[in-house]
Amino acid sequence: MKKETIETLGKKLPDEAVKPHPSKTYLSTIKPMYVVDVLNEAFGVGEWVMEVQPVNFIGKFAVAKVKFTVHKEGIHLEQFGGSDNTDVGDAYKGAATDALTKIASYLGVGASVYKGQGNIDAGDILESSHDKDKSVTPAVTNNEYTI
Repeated sequence: MKKETIETLGKKLPDEAVKPHPSKTYLSTIKPMYVVDVLNEAFGVGEWVMEVQPVNFIGKFAVAKVKFTVHKEGIHLEQFGGSDNTDVGDAYKGAATDALTKIASYLGVGASVYKGQGNIDAGDILESSHDKDKSVTPAVTNNEYTI
């Protein structure tokens, strides 16, 4: 991936994107549309694909598998998500959203939030880790960034 794409994925989210978890007060969650906004900004609208496969629905709990692909970047990630809702459609939508936000976290979206460091720019985390461990050096070639 290009350095600018990595920076876009890891940038600080708007403050209103992060909210306290509804049941686990020691955690935060990220509103899904902000995740979609970052993916669109990083890869382009229509340049990434999300395939949803329903897996199971028991009681009011749905599980879905999401396949996320960005062809031009050679990215293909898969993840399961879950959601509980008495409406089957809403439960599956929630499960798909859960899986997509997890996949986005693998790409750096909201990484600082998930690490418990607050809503900060990933570059700040990278600089901080370089101050502590000089052996980790990112390589930049042809405007591509590898860690």
